Amino acid sequence: METMLKKMLNCDKVSIIASIPENRMDLAQAAIDAGVDGLKFHINVSHRASGNEFKDVEHYFETFEEVRRKFSGPIGLVIGDEIEKVLGVNTKQLKDLGFNYYSLYAKDIGSKMLLQNDLERTVAVNDKFCFEQVRIIESFNIQAVELSIVRKEDYGHPLNFEDLITYKSYRDNTKLPLIVPSQKNLVPDDMVMLQEIGINAIMLGAVTIGSTVESIFETISRFTKK
Repeated sequence: METMLKKMLNCDKVSIIASIPENRMDLAQAAIDAGVDGLKFHINVSHRASGNEFKDVEHYFETFEEVRRKFSGPIGLVIGDEIEKVLGVNTKQLKDLGFNYYSLYAKDIGSKMLLQNDLERTVAVNDKFCFEQVRIIESFNIQAVELSIVRKEDYGHPLNFEDLITYKSYRDNTKLPLIVPSQKNLVPDDMVMLQEIGINAIMLGAVTIGSTVESIFETISRFTKK
C-alpha cells in the first residue's frame, strides 16, 4: 500500500514540504494556499533556524486538529531534540491527531521509535554523517533521509556547486528518498539542479520562507509555480 508520504516522495517532480516556523494555523494555511505537498511541525524543540521554543503536544491540540481537517497531504512532526524527550512521546496520540510521519536526527531515535508502527519514519543526518553510512539506513524501516548537513556558520548562504556535489554523494550511496531542508537560502532555480541530481523533496523552513503569513505564502508560491 502506498502511503501519503511515499506517494509524495516517489512522484516525478521535486516535492515541496513546508516546515512551519510556529505551530499556528494561519502560517500553515499560508503554506497550504501556496500549494505545498507536505507540512512539518515541531514539539519539544529549541529550534535554531526560527529561534522558537516549541512546547509539548498538549499545547497545540486544537491547531494540529484544524490543520489535519484542512490539509489532505502528509504531515510530519519533529517530536524532540533530545532522545529523553522523544521516548516520552505517545505516537498513537500523534497518529490520532493526524500526523503521518516523524522527523528526527539519528541521535534522537531510540529503539522504541524504530519499533513503533503508528508513524512512518524519516531520519535527519548531520555533517558528521559520512556518505557511506547512509546506505546502512536501508537496513532499517526508514522511509526517507533528510540531509541536514549544512554547518551552522553556512546557514542562510546561497546554494552552491559544492553543496550539490555533497548532496549527490549521498544520492549515489542510497536508494532511499532524500529530502533537502533549506538550511541554505534556496531559490526556485535550485529545484532544477536538485531534481537533476535525484533529490526527492525540499523542505522550506524559516531560513527561506521567513515567519509571516505574507512571506510564507509569497515565497512558497514562487517554488510551487516553478
